[in-house]
Amino acid sequence: RPSAGFGKVAIDQVVPDPQQPRVEFSTDAIERLAASIRDQGQLSPIRVRWSAELGKWLIIAGERRWRATKHAGLSTIECYFHEQELSRSQVLEQQLIENLLREDLKPVEEARAFTELMTINGWNGKQVAESLRIPSSKVSRSLALLRLPAEVQAQVDHGQISARTGYELSRLPSDSLQTPLIADAAAGKLTHTQAAELVRKSRKRKPSRRDRAK
Repeated sequence: RPSAGFGKVAIDQVVPDPQQPRVEFSTDAIERLAASIRDQGQLSPIRVRWSAELGKWLIIAGERRWRATKHAGLSTIECYFHEQELSRSQVLEQQLIENLLREDLKPVEEARAFTELMTINGWNGKQVAESLRIPSSKVSRSLALLRLPAEVQAQVDHGQISARTGYELSRLPSDSLQTPLIADAAAGKLTHTQAAELVRKSRKRKPSRRDRAK
């Protein structure tokens, strides 16, 4: 094992964290980064910690660079080695900060990671925001996406419906009100501003007996 601090290690001795909040990576983006690494080398190290269970270094931050370095055909990768023990909460916080700074996480991936932090630490949304140094409104809007049906969450993550529009739709009190607006949003017939206005009007109206029963 390399000593503490910065250094190089065989790339096959480094593996992704299976609990990393980011689960999808753009093939095109990886190929572009790999081409850059082949031309200019690896410009910044990834951060890793030792896993005694796996007998390998586990990525804390930098999985995209690791994937691109492998794709570029390099046999070693530059790392910063964390020797101290890190709790799951500490690792997740570092991964979230890395992804938030780079805007790498998809909206629902982000919401699920916030939820995991809340569960691990017994935190509320405000405490998550304070820990990550982000506005509490960002956390609350993100968590609201998890109130949407699973198929709509997938549409948000794949960009068919914007996260802002998804948040507005999550505020509707029933599926019967959500469904037609979701279809319009996915078809590109409903902007965020229009969704917000429709939601505002629908929330002013009293729900029907049928809606209340749901």
